[in-house]
Amino acid sequence: MDRIGIMLDWALMQKGIAGKQTYERLDYYAEIGKELGLEPVFFHPLHVDLKAKRVIGHFWNGTRLVPRAIRIPAVIHNRVLSGQPSTRAIIRQLSRHYKVYNELVVRDKGSVHQLLWKNEQLRPYLPKTRLFTRPTLVQFLGKFDVVYVKPAVGSVGEGVVRIERKGDRFLTVSSKLRKRTDKVRLMTAMRGWVGRRRFLVQQGIPLAKYQDRTFDVRVSVQRDGTREWCVSGMVAKVSNRYNKLSNLARGGHAVPLDQVLASLFPQEKIAQVKSRLAVAARMIAKEYAKHFPSLADLGLDMGIDREGNPYLIEVNVRDQRYSFFEAGELEMFKRTYRHPLEYGKSLFKQSKNT
Repeated sequence: MDRIGIMLDWALMQKGIAGKQTYERLDYYAEIGKELGLEPVFFHPLHVDLKAKRVIGHFWNGTRLVPRAIRIPAVIHNRVLSGQPSTRAIIRQLSRHYKVYNELVVRDKGSVHQLLWKNEQLRPYLPKTRLFTRPTLVQFLGKFDVVYVKPAVGSVGEGVVRIERKGDRFLTVSSKLRKRTDKVRLMTAMRGWVGRRRFLVQQGIPLAKYQDRTFDVRVSVQRDGTREWCVSGMVAKVSNRYNKLSNLARGGHAVPLDQVLASLFPQEKIAQVKSRLAVAARMIAKEYAKHFPSLADLGLDMGIDREGNPYLIEVNVRDQRYSFFEAGELEMFKRTYRHPLEYGKSLFKQSKNT
């Protein structure tokens, strides 16, 4: 049985060692690994001794993680989000000597947008996005009814502001505030909000609504045992009524996508809408992976307009997957663990054949 490395963030490792539940289902890794002839070894990059080619690996015993010093596994699935230089340096070095998939990639949303924009076939799926400056924000507010100001690097909706134009007034909504203001005060507030950090301005797409709330679709797109990109699942994330953010950490909630689409489109169109989402997601993943070939596991946030046309909102390189669990889509949820492990198994086969 081949040992496959699963690199997790430090906090997740500590919870696993203590036997506490996390959004990473360690039991799924163990169960699916056994079915595939793989033994998952969990560790953080700081557990690695590169000179000795050893790692303090942790094995799932059914209730918690138990440590054991072993050789570094030949194939490693990177699930680490940390941006700490020491952690990134170890991942970079591991990638030189072992098959690490989902290694370090550009997470800056502005840079990702530029990479994707170069492919003309993808442009219909991409909302207008620019680096934040005062003139750019003024320009976007003049062209679009809704504009988002968001950190170039971030997740779970942290730091995102939605600005909706209401005549000569503006409604600004974030996870922490909801306020109507005029243009002068808005610009002052945005300068303070952004500070010296790198932020983006993004066109707000007129999205379809479910029960009078906007929603987006989390599309899990992964490489499977064939090494091809496939869609492992799709689930709707419905926005919080107060801040209009769909992130589950910001008060949104997950709903089965079929349930949402059934309220918007005739039955015969639902399959077409889902097919458009899947086609766009695979195209986006393939283009992104041209620049970062180790990619194998993405969570795309996509919106659909009232006609069912898909738009990319955001690319997540470490999909936390729990929206599938919350929506009760357990088959999809489990598939998001199976496909990356199938891909990892294929890398063992590749190394043995070369």
